[in-house]
Amino acid sequence: MSIDSKLATVGALDAEVLTALFAGTYIAVRVPNFYDAQYCKNLVEPLYEKIDNDAATGGIYESDIDSFWNVMNDEARRERYLDAALPVQHRMRAMSAPHPSPVDQLRLALDEAWPGGATLMTMAGRKMPFGITRLWRTGKEALPHQDLLWREVGPDQVPVELVGQLGVNIYLDTADEGGELETWDRYITDEEYEPLRETYPGSYGYARDLLPEESLLISPEVGDLIMVNTTRAHAVRKITGGRRMTVSGFVGNAGTDQPLRCWS
Repeated sequence: MSIDSKLATVGALDAEVLTALFAGTYIAVRVPNFYDAQYCKNLVEPLYEKIDNDAATGGIYESDIDSFWNVMNDEARRERYLDAALPVQHRMRAMSAPHPSPVDQLRLALDEAWPGGATLMTMAGRKMPFGITRLWRTGKEALPHQDLLWREVGPDQVPVELVGQLGVNIYLDTADEGGELETWDRYITDEEYEPLRETYPGSYGYARDLLPEESLLISPEVGDLIMVNTTRAHAVRKITGGRRMTVSGFVGNAGTDQPLRCWS
């Protein structure tokens, strides 16, 4: 069976496709034109200006706020991150007006699609940011990795027991060359990861010889929503021309009778 069958392209999210994505029946789901292309154009330029002018966080991408990955071991940065949870939502709404915020549109789609609804993740009783903007410039890439909150912080630190995790990206702008999303049908289990922990902290930067030769390569278009099962190894190919901007986050599954938990 071709790995292309692991990608579902749908017109809208529903419980069936989300369940299949969490289960690994699909490793990626694409919703073309999820956010109107003209809305993307109106929003992306002020976002570029804001990140260019602000003291943005650095690394493989730039953002106007930290991700949880960057703050989990720094108490002062973690406080700033949690304090930003609701202001981030309010700012995106204001910048998107008079059109809907892409973050609100995604949260509403998840809430309507999932039997238990959807809500913001909380940490220590406080809401976590969701839907951070990420700017990727020429020369940047993300190496093959997994994103699993329970592995990154330890299962005792996660406020709800998760049985699956998705990564979500709404593409406000795409690179001229490169920047494709690459994912593999390969789940490196906690048991397999344990002896690799010191080599690949946080499951970041796996050598490609750990992964199947065949991968799924997705070239996003402006306005697309692409969701990946982050328990599977995935990467962003190097951007060789232009830059890309996404609204990004994670969605955790605690069971169909529980709301999906959203954070960034």
